[in-house]
Amino acid sequence: MRSSGRPAIATAATMVAGSLAWIGGIWASGLEGAPGFFGPGPLIADANLILEFFLVAGVTYGFALARRGNIDAHRINQTTWVVLNVGLIVLVMTGSMRDVKIARAADLADLRTGVTWLHAASGTLTACAGLWIVLQMNNVLPAALHLRAWKKLMRAALAGYWLTALLGLLTYYFWYIA
Repeated sequence: MRSSGRPAIATAATMVAGSLAWIGGIWASGLEGAPGFFGPGPLIADANLILEFFLVAGVTYGFALARRGNIDAHRINQTTWVVLNVGLIVLVMTGSMRDVKIARAADLADLRTGVTWLHAASGTLTACAGLWIVLQMNNVLPAALHLRAWKKLMRAALAGYWLTALLGLLTYYFWYIA
């Protein structure tokens, strides 16, 4: 790797570590249920919403980097956002799912439950696609597992991040505003 990539990697690692430390600090201090920045939701939901906004902006910027041919910057950028996304899923989103248990299919007709599960399904598929792409572009996956049509998967993942973000906004609305 060229030495010019090292500052970008250090910046990316610092951003991910700082963001996840912020979320972890909210949990560790017991402030997850404290009033959030936006009013209706708790602090943990608002912090997650802010980071998800930056995540979608970041992966969209990564698309622009790839279109310009700056593949090294694209790789670092997308890796950063995918790692942050996985951290947010682990630290915030998986715990929220226990509040929307499904006893029968009719439970999904409730907008709060249905939208939350749709958001979770979309987010899971998108995170898996993003993780696969990042592992492939960083040559972590064995060559036998590399996808030939991975540019199509990248575009689908970008659309998935946008869809998941929109469903996340709807989830926030149905949990804290409606």
